[in-house]
Amino acid sequence: MSPRIAIAVSAQGYGNEAAFDYRAERTGHIVIKPRDGREFLNLLSELSRSRGLIHIVKIFSHSYPRGIIMTNWSGFYDEPGPHDTNRAAYVGNLAARIQKGEIIFSVDSQILMFGCNLAGNFSKKLSAATGGTVIASAGGTYPEIRGGLETGVFISTSRWEAYKNGSFAYSAGKRLRAW
Repeated sequence: MSPRIAIAVSAQGYGNEAAFDYRAERTGHIVIKPRDGREFLNLLSELSRSRGLIHIVKIFSHSYPRGIIMTNWSGFYDEPGPHDTNRAAYVGNLAARIQKGEIIFSVDSQILMFGCNLAGNFSKKLSAATGGTVIASAGGTYPEIRGGLETGVFISTSRWEAYKNGSFAYSAGKRLRAW
């Protein structure tokens, strides 16, 4: 049986990289810092091949309903957009790489996304592609601060939603722990 790994993603190229780096490092997971969607998929493939089954992915990024923002118009999205560069990647690209065995998720994998407004179509497609659970916010997000420090809890201005195998599964409340 292959080992299961946990990955923290610090999305680069659109600002707040230092905050995303800090948060990813706080998880204690393997940290990757992709600048675009293609690099993101290549890093997942490399880790699948060298380290084991992807069990947990925590993504710290700017985002909007279409997907994860990295370098301008080069992120990881649900569908192609009119201004995307050739460095963008899509959930369909991930699904194809999973089908080829290039990226392997564990049966009970989880992807937790701490960016804003990712619940909905993007999360449904991502959970269908991975066969696992995807948790994302239906609204904006911000870190809980106590004593001038982040606590590791992120708060949704709406609610956290969980999707499994391409369908809404449950509401996960207003607070979600990242570390």
